[in-house]
Amino acid sequence: MSASTPNRFRLTLEKLAAEPPSTKTALVRLLLPAIEAAFASGKTWKDVWQCLADDGLNMSYETFRKVLSRARKKARASAAPSGKSPELPSVGSLGKADAAPRDPLANLKRLEQNRPGFHWRATPSAKDSDMSWAEWREKNKRQ
Repeated sequence: MSASTPNRFRLTLEKLAAEPPSTKTALVRLLLPAIEAAFASGKTWKDVWQCLADDGLNMSYETFRKVLSRARKKARASAAPSGKSPELPSVGSLGKADAAPRDPLANLKRLEQNRPGFHWRATPSAKDSDMSWAEWREKNKRQ
């Protein structure tokens, strides 16, 4: 692959991104910051829809409300909590040699130990696992 190939692909993707959205939902998502600014300035849902409809948006008011509600919900859900941008762990932090080995069953073991209520265990506990069955039966024999 030549050095100019990544640049060519990058330019192609920039051209694609510069094109208008192909769906009305994508258009509303693209316009969401401007729509939010209109709401912040005191405009109503109907005012915003009417303005967009007058400018050529071919969508009913109810459909506009549904699409906008979904876009706002998706924007809130994808936003990082407390306004921080989500950061992926760096490659170096994933494989630290000095870190303790991770036990994939640690959560299940902890939950098993702390189960509420009575739970019959037909086998001896892990604490007594060094005993044979005969020793265990003898130890736990009823008096």
